[in-house]
This record gives sequence, structure tokens and C-alpha cells, in this order.
Amino acid sequence: MSLKKSFKNVIGLCFLLFIISCATPAKDKEIIHYVNDPWDLFSTIKIPDYTDTLKIMQITDIHISIADENESDLMQYSEHMQKAYTAPRKHYSQETYKTTFEFLDDILLKAKQENIDLLLLTGDIVNFPSAVSVNYVYDRLMKTGIPWLYISGNHDWHYEGMPGSLDSLRETWINKSLLPLYRGHNPLFYSEIINGFKFIGIDNSTNIVTDDQIQFLKDQLTGNEPIILISHIPYDLNSGASQPGMTPLIDVILSNTGKIIAILAGHTHNTSYFFKGNLCQYTSIASFQGASFILNIMPE
Repeated sequence: MSLKKSFKNVIGLCFLLFIISCATPAKDKEIIHYVNDPWDLFSTIKIPDYTDTLKIMQITDIHISIADENESDLMQYSEHMQKAYTAPRKHYSQETYKTTFEFLDDILLKAKQENIDLLLLTGDIVNFPSAVSVNYVYDRLMKTGIPWLYISGNHDWHYEGMPGSLDSLRETWINKSLLPLYRGHNPLFYSEIINGFKFIGIDNSTNIVTDDQIQFLKDQLTGNEPIILISHIPYDLNSGASQPGMTPLIDVILSNTGKIIAILAGHTHNTSYFFKGNLCQYTSIASFQGASFILNIMPE
């Protein structure tokens, strides 16, 4: 065994022991997050009285990029990002190089092999909102036969240098290109109950959330289901001071860490875990490096 591998195993054990020791009761029940070292991209949540199992795969920041000659008038806004993601990229843990298209196919094949119940797409799935890029992803997702939930990242609706406010550009390209990925959900906020969990999508891709989004999250707290929140940009759960446009929503999250048990986000292209009460915020290495994060939920 290499020194690097030995070190990774030690780090992984430290993470596991740390999380076990930090399990926090909520209403006389204890939810435990078991995490490995950041390179393993696999965690387990054990929940008392939960009677089902749920295996989730997160795909984030894959940046699928197809410039369409039928949208030639938009090429001036996509050329830079297109070039940035055209060449093969190094796998996050292997000495191999592949295109984003190859990595997406590998990830979706793994999802089928691992018997994943639900895919969570946490933004920057496309590099810019060309219809052909969105349709490419949609077709491959459909072929898996696995349900998915999607929330937008800042690149999904962004053409670099295109005039317009962030809100107006997001609204425009959601309606022109991105709608198929939402599967009928409200693009800015929605909820769906799956296997006893309430999944809530909140779009924070402009670094600002609205009063309607905040109220929606508050309204969703009245049910009995544990909540898993998906957004693109991780929340500053220390204080929220670095994210003034999201502070009111962060306050709601921090006041309900017994009910909101997990947040899955992307954007940073790195793995991290942040704990508050029963809540763990997970972020993952970018899928354009071949990464996909698996979260296994089961009874305690």
C-alpha cells in the first residue's frame, strides 16, 4: 500500500470517528452522518425509525458544452467557456483524461450499476444554455430510467458578456432552454417527497434569494418528513455574513437544523462537509473531473 493511500485511509478513519462522536439528538432521536475522506465521495446517513432506504447520487458542475451552429448569433457569448471545457480533463483520482461527455457517460453508467434510486443535479450541468447542450443531457438522463431532481447553477443560464440583469437572464434562458431538466417543477423553488424524505430545491445561483423562496422554505417545515435541501452555491452556515443576499434563508436553515438534515451543493468544485446540529452540508468535487457523490440513507 502506498504512503499516499495509507494517509488517505488514516484521514478517512479520522473523519468517520469525528462524525460518530458528533451525532446530535433532535427531539429525542439521533441522526448520524458517516463520512469518509473527501476523495471517497461516499457518505451514509442513519436515521432512527426510518423504515426504507434511499441511495442518492449527486452530479454537479459537469459543464456539458455544445456550441450549436443554429445558434450562431450566440457564439460570441459562449466561445470562451466552450474553449475552457472542450479539451479532455484529468480524473480527480486517476491518471486518466477524458472529455466531459465521456465523464457524464461514466457517471450515469455507475449510477445504474450502483442501483441509484435518485439523481440530484445541483447546477452547472451545462456550460451555457444552448438548447442542444440541454437536450444532450436530458436524453442521457432519460435513458438511465432513474428519476432526477435539478436545480440551476450560474453557468446553466449564463452566456458570458450577454447584456441584461442576472434575474432577467436566468428567467430568459430557463424558459428558452432549461425547462426540460426541471421535469415540471418551479425553477426557483419546489419540493417533492420521495421515500419518506422531502427534497426541496432552492435556486440561489444569482447569490440572492427572494422573499418568496424564503417563505416557501418556511412553509415546507410544517410537515413531518426530514428535509434534504439542494442548491448550487453552498451556504455560509457559520454566520451568513459573507452572503448578504442569502442571509435570511440561512437564518431559517440554522433555526431548523433538526428538521433539515442535509444540504447538497456544488459550485466550489471541491468536497467539503459542514455540520450544524443534525444537519450536514455536503459539497462535491466537480463532475467534469469524473466525480459523483453517493449518499446512502438507511435506518439506524
